[in-house]
Amino acid sequence: MPDIRFSYQPLTAGSHEVGIAGDFTGWEILELADIGGVYVLTLHVETGKHLYKLIVDGIWMPDPSNPETEADPFGGENSLLIVEQEVTPALAWDEVKVDLGLLHDRGGHYLSLNRISQTEYELRFTWYPSLPAELCLILGQETLPLYRLGAFENQDIHHCLFSCEEEAADIIIGIRHGEYTLYYGTHGFSKELGEAVPHHIKLSAIPVFAVPQWVQEGIIYQIFPDRFCNGDPDLDPDFSEWYYDDCRNPPPPGELLQPQQEYYHLVRDWNDIGSLTQNPYLEKGKPDWWSFYGGDIPGIRSKLDYLKELGITIIYFNPLWQAKSNHKYDAADFRRIDPHFGSTAQMIELVEAAHELGIRLILDVAFNHTGEAFWAFRDCADNGPASHYWNWYDWHKWPLPKPLPPDFDPREYYQCWWGIKDMPDLNYDLARTHPSENYVKDIRKAIPNAVLVDYLLDSVTWWLKDIGIDGFRLDVPDEVPYWFWQLFRKHVKSVKPDAWIVGEIWYNAQGWVNHRYFDAVMNYAYFKNPVLEYFIFGVINRERFQTLIEAGLAQYPIQALRCMMNLLGSHDTWRIIELAKGDTNRLKLALLFQMTFIGTPHIYYGDEIGLEGRQDPDNRRPFNWNWEQDPRARDLHSYYIELIRLRRNNEVLIKGEFAFLELQEGLLGYQRNWGKQRLRVIINPSGERVCLSDQEKGECLFRLGSVSISGSSLELGSFSAVILKDPEDQNS
Repeated sequence: MPDIRFSYQPLTAGSHEVGIAGDFTGWEILELADIGGVYVLTLHVETGKHLYKLIVDGIWMPDPSNPETEADPFGGENSLLIVEQEVTPALAWDEVKVDLGLLHDRGGHYLSLNRISQTEYELRFTWYPSLPAELCLILGQETLPLYRLGAFENQDIHHCLFSCEEEAADIIIGIRHGEYTLYYGTHGFSKELGEAVPHHIKLSAIPVFAVPQWVQEGIIYQIFPDRFCNGDPDLDPDFSEWYYDDCRNPPPPGELLQPQQEYYHLVRDWNDIGSLTQNPYLEKGKPDWWSFYGGDIPGIRSKLDYLKELGITIIYFNPLWQAKSNHKYDAADFRRIDPHFGSTAQMIELVEAAHELGIRLILDVAFNHTGEAFWAFRDCADNGPASHYWNWYDWHKWPLPKPLPPDFDPREYYQCWWGIKDMPDLNYDLARTHPSENYVKDIRKAIPNAVLVDYLLDSVTWWLKDIGIDGFRLDVPDEVPYWFWQLFRKHVKSVKPDAWIVGEIWYNAQGWVNHRYFDAVMNYAYFKNPVLEYFIFGVINRERFQTLIEAGLAQYPIQALRCMMNLLGSHDTWRIIELAKGDTNRLKLALLFQMTFIGTPHIYYGDEIGLEGRQDPDNRRPFNWNWEQDPRARDLHSYYIELIRLRRNNEVLIKGEFAFLELQEGLLGYQRNWGKQRLRVIINPSGERVCLSDQEKGECLFRLGSVSISGSSLELGSFSAVILKDPEDQNS
């Protein structure tokens, strides 16, 4: 009976009650534990098919991280979990040598090709962990080694990269175990090369999945604009816009805000963060979601040199368009810079200044919904079904009550994101309501809301061409129809071919990362979660950590792996230093793994100086520009710079193959190979000193903590690490 780990990451702020109920609990609700803002529970679940639901703050819902569902008897959906048991015994070489039919009988899809560019390809081959072997690609007269990339569902994935300018290629896979060799061709496995009929593959028919090179070589820095730097106090919000008419004033002294009542205001002291955990006008435990600090575009521009010195090459902005909130996900206009951030001209100047420093910029866009202040929604609210934009939203009832009653439920009137009145969902498919429209992949099975789609794509053009940004981070893209993202990708790449498209998908995103949709995703499932659980929380062992990391490597194409947004925290999660409970020893090991792993490292503003904060909005504190007075901040900042320089100065850390090393219990080791370069990273995440003997010699590129190297012996103190570079002639 295997252990299954269930987890839930809230998309809205505050504390939550999260439970799970299913046939494996007898439909009794079991509570998930809050671990740094992520709710988790591990259960023993018997093999077979199971149905379950999450219960979040009393609302029964399918598990967002599990795409498999089945209709429930009440018109909704249960999450579907299938726990399989390994029924087929592992193969052994002695058996295979006698009977090759064992491999044929197993069937399966062994070989696949992924086209990186017009002439570059990745070949992948699925093999059995129980049959250790050296694998190679036989491509005409050329033989190339295959490297083990990772493993998923008890299958090892091997791969290699090759170039070919021909329209087609003849491919055979060689599988050598000692003196024994098999060959895999179009008719299966054979013992002689001459008997293997090559796979004749028409390379020109494989679609190109191209991703930007600049992302693969980059370091991302995420900025929440209102909280980064106030460069021009004249731009500070004065709340004169019409949408603040009813929410500019605090309640009378001694009274609290009423339900549905908001109070938008400016915090004039940049360092005053008290209300981010407790709003003085709300009941105990409720933070201030409506405060502004005045961060703006001039402030960001004034800190470009700071970012350049840190080593940043990509800035990822949370939304910059006009909106009522401080986070700006509730757009009032997709094509206008929020006037309290700055003007269109100032934004263009920022882009140009960043580009001159070699820094690209990407923008967070939320096309699942608009804000209630959005011009089209206001037209609907005023004119009802007579509005030209009525079908841009899913309306249930009209008109809206004025003023809103304390018990106002927006879902009675219109479809909105997670029941939040400020974020009405957009209606993409005139044949379906939201969210059923989201699962349609074939546009021919939809009735696209053409006017809405054209408006959104025109907005994309404005940001790429008129403003000059370099790509998009897509907010909750799994709540928008697949077919729209296919149109979106085609449009974006036609306007700016090397623009980056990265989606916010919290689970396995294999179906999203390809030539149809996204270049990459925010790597929550196969980077952030396992890294935190291993290095920071210590709730999984090395074997489980390696399994999760390898699962991600096995599922995504190599060009996507190299530009995955590998994050440790964001505006949606607790601060990494908070999760580590201030333990910089553990944090530094996690950062080392981040900077030496495949993918693009992501830094959430302020993490490099140990900025603290728990759940939203506490995790969005103003940047502490007095950080140099804090010894911990100085130490972390220097450490980030050192790691970033290490990464950028060693191409092997950007392009190289990745493989875990077999080391004694208590140590984590892995190597990166590229051409003649080979780096070995050895980490001691324990509180005990560990000695290694018979180690290969190498140049010490980096050390953390107490590390002693003497001949072939290596001694690592607690929470220490070392990076060794092998001589190139040793790897030729």
